[in-house]
Amino acid sequence: MDSSDQADRISNLPDVLLVLIVSCLSFKECVQTCVLSKRWRSVYLETRNVSFKETDFLSPSVNANPIRNALGRIVFVDYVRRWVARIHDQPIDTFEISISYPKTYLDVIESLIAFAVRKRVKNLVLDFSNPAWRTFHDVNLDELVVEIPESVYDLATLESLKVCACNKFDPANLSNLGKLKTVSFGWMELTDPEPFLTTSRVESLTINDCWGLEFNMIKGNMREVAIINCEFLLNCIFDLPRVDILKYSGDLFPFEFDKMNAIISEVDLDFRVLDNNNDESDDSNAEGGMLCHLLNNLLDDGGRSATTLTVCPFLLKMIPRSEHPHFLRPMETKHLVLKTELHPREFNGIRLLLMNCPKLETLTIDLLPPSPIAMASSYAGIDPQTYWMQNISYECQRETLKAVIVKNFIGGAKELHIVKFFIRSGCKRLERVELYMPFDLDNGRKVFAYAKSEMLQKISKHLQVVVHNS
Repeated sequence: MDSSDQADRISNLPDVLLVLIVSCLSFKECVQTCVLSKRWRSVYLETRNVSFKETDFLSPSVNANPIRNALGRIVFVDYVRRWVARIHDQPIDTFEISISYPKTYLDVIESLIAFAVRKRVKNLVLDFSNPAWRTFHDVNLDELVVEIPESVYDLATLESLKVCACNKFDPANLSNLGKLKTVSFGWMELTDPEPFLTTSRVESLTINDCWGLEFNMIKGNMREVAIINCEFLLNCIFDLPRVDILKYSGDLFPFEFDKMNAIISEVDLDFRVLDNNNDESDDSNAEGGMLCHLLNNLLDDGGRSATTLTVCPFLLKMIPRSEHPHFLRPMETKHLVLKTELHPREFNGIRLLLMNCPKLETLTIDLLPPSPIAMASSYAGIDPQTYWMQNISYECQRETLKAVIVKNFIGGAKELHIVKFFIRSGCKRLERVELYMPFDLDNGRKVFAYAKSEMLQKISKHLQVVVHNS
């Protein structure tokens, strides 16, 4: 059956099924279906999931030109107005409005929020942040002009809510929304969400680039918690007896863990905001000690464990510089994810974690782009050409390790050295090495990477080397 026959079969479906199909697409893809035929021009308007994102509408080239950007925003807002005016009786489940510099369009934003409330949506996204803040983390307070109306706080149908870059937002007003399960707050002042978190049924919490956090405890029955680049006072205590996924990215504080789940499926720790590529500073020993204490406190104290542990280059560099790195205690982790540049400064940290994950079954090496700051190829007598040739193995290599995964593999020397280390080091249970090439790798580099993977296969005995073109 050729593609035209398949297209005809889809077109012959009743409207009610076509609406279900387009509602499964992203809104951008849904809108694109209107070019298929006259019939689809009406079908796409029936989608139950509506998302007006300025970044989807304006290309980067338009954003780079102030005049074209201003004209493009006018066209975007006009399109949104006309689209909403066409919608009458059909239900809407998800509604998103995402636009930066909202001061010019406060009346439009107010009417869109009122539209979402009238439709009694289940999932609502109100995002007025500037995309540049995600890179520079420098919020312009003058752009925080949108205030959430009382009608949103009373919207009993809400199951998911994301609020970004709003003024005078008080999460305590959400406490009466019994169906609310997922909340996300970003780029605004957030004084004290604890009363809301401890009384609500929220299962997923994300706090991104918020400040004014005049509390020192993250407490509640959430199953998933992500804290990203937030400003706490002095310390942070986690009281999360049901947490299954815990992600933290930002500054290094004295962390304490009160009531926590005994087995956490996933822990992700990212302190790259502190990484100035100068681990010779006076603070590096103290930071290394704090990171060792953090791992011990979170993943050993009281028998807690993380099935999957993800760590960043900063942690790999700092934990060996602790005054007592050998105090790092064994962990029950079965999947270790190393986000790394594979610079020699990270090698001893990698070894420390391998030593202290005796039950490790899967190791993922997620290769990051090298630092733009020029660094010496060797460090403190560590030669990257010979370091991984040492005849050393750890308990996990001898007894439990089954898979080594390398992401963003391009066949470089750094990657090959560490992969060969695991192939040579007597990993009795190692079954496979999986190599994922970057999706944007050019054909010439792909051929090179494939050749290097074949070389790895040749030096492996009963081991399978698999290459994925991601």
